[in-house]
Amino acid sequence: MDLIVNNIFIPIEIDAMGEYLKAASKELQIDPGRLTVVKILSKSLEIKNTEQFYYKITLVVSVPADFANKQKFPEYTKGVEAERKTPILKDRPLIVGFGPAGMFAALEFIAHGIQPIIFERGKKIEERSVDVQRFIREREINTESNIQFGEGGAGSYSDGKLFSRRNNNTSYINRVLRTFVKFGAPEEIEYISKPHLGTDVLCKIVRNVRRYIQDRGGEIHYSAKMTDLLISEGVATGVRINDTKDYLSSTIYIALGHSARDTYKMLHARNVALEQKPISVGVRIEHPVETINLMRYGNKYKDNKKIGAATYSLNYTNRTIRRGVYTFCMCPGGEVVNASSSSGMIVVNGMSYSQRSSPFSNAALVVSCHTDDYPSSNPLAGLEFQQEIEQNAFRAGGGMWKSPAQNLMDFLGESRSAGLQETSFKMGVVAANMREIVPVFVADQLVAAFTKWKQEVPLFVSDQAILIGAETRTSSPVRITRNKKYESENVKNLYPIGEGAGYTGGITSSAADAIKAVEKYVASL
Repeated sequence: MDLIVNNIFIPIEIDAMGEYLKAASKELQIDPGRLTVVKILSKSLEIKNTEQFYYKITLVVSVPADFANKQKFPEYTKGVEAERKTPILKDRPLIVGFGPAGMFAALEFIAHGIQPIIFERGKKIEERSVDVQRFIREREINTESNIQFGEGGAGSYSDGKLFSRRNNNTSYINRVLRTFVKFGAPEEIEYISKPHLGTDVLCKIVRNVRRYIQDRGGEIHYSAKMTDLLISEGVATGVRINDTKDYLSSTIYIALGHSARDTYKMLHARNVALEQKPISVGVRIEHPVETINLMRYGNKYKDNKKIGAATYSLNYTNRTIRRGVYTFCMCPGGEVVNASSSSGMIVVNGMSYSQRSSPFSNAALVVSCHTDDYPSSNPLAGLEFQQEIEQNAFRAGGGMWKSPAQNLMDFLGESRSAGLQETSFKMGVVAANMREIVPVFVADQLVAAFTKWKQEVPLFVSDQAILIGAETRTSSPVRITRNKKYESENVKNLYPIGEGAGYTGGITSSAADAIKAVEKYVASL
């Protein structure tokens, strides 16, 4: 019999399986020799008491059949995935985009014995990495192969955060995590709190997924941009690639990234139903790792290598005007990167490798925006809103791909001599007034948030912090409207999925969205 034992607390200094077993036996009131640890369900770092940190753990343990279980510990039932049927299709499904949503849609089709055809506007991950490094070195952007576009999507050049964690061991999110493990992720991502992969591990996983799909008959085309959607009487019939070749199908999945602005415009011109969606914009804030470690861990644990660089999450809400300020995509031991995909516009993002060993920590620091902040009621007006900020940032950076930056104390008007400290941004920074880059209401709300946080986390609001801009690609400002079958609201055979469709944000939620969409489609056949 397998039982679940919750809320086991282990001091981090003695973190070991033997200690888990002893703690579980104490909870169950049974000799440790009669127990076996089957699996770890969850593990999180508890740092409320700065004098003693613990790991909070939930275990599945196997007990003898005669165990009385007087305390009514819940039994663990291993989820069993339903057998997938293999339907007969008249043509092969098309998938546009090979980021998390496109990849998991393809994997789900493959699991049903269906061989999709995939189109990725960018390059393979290996070639894409060369282009990203060339951009940093030579300052010439490849608008089809960069941090936004290419195999693996924008998430391949990020911290690889997998934060849509669920405790339910039969959830879609856990299916996503298990798939990552299958293709090369460490097994611990299935149970640790706030798992992350790192860019280096993500790139390996992407290569493995590609080979798996191709080995099973899936077809992947690179540098293959969808330049038109073929529609006849409200029914999608195929896609045009690179303005030269048409591929016909009665099943088309659109798995765009949130930066495919030209594709949104094409879909709008083809009268595919789109609508505005709120986003958040702001800056990246960066501190030395030591500052954030001290802020979060205190003196005793600030240099503890076992627990690694510290994370944080801060938020502030102005309820009067319905705006929130919050940090997200926090990269401990990471770097700020140039995530631009168009000439004349700068956008930044955060990235880290699996070891998180950079001397800096950064996070997006953004303000929620309403659709009435956009310049018009056009479904694509949010794109204009983003572009204006990115153009401001490019000009403020001097036009050579350096990023505008400002010491936090200068931004708050509390110092005129703090200057720019060293940053992780490899393409260089230029001193600028961030108030001239972001909208006035964004700057005002950032100041309000910092005023509150200065009392709560004074190390965060100090001259150790630098603001780097601009952060605009937090999510898609456009939603491709769809029904409960995941099909476009007004174009049959078209299935918008993932972050670019406006329904998810991040790697795991996009992957889960794709699984559900394909699952629903196959079930209807």
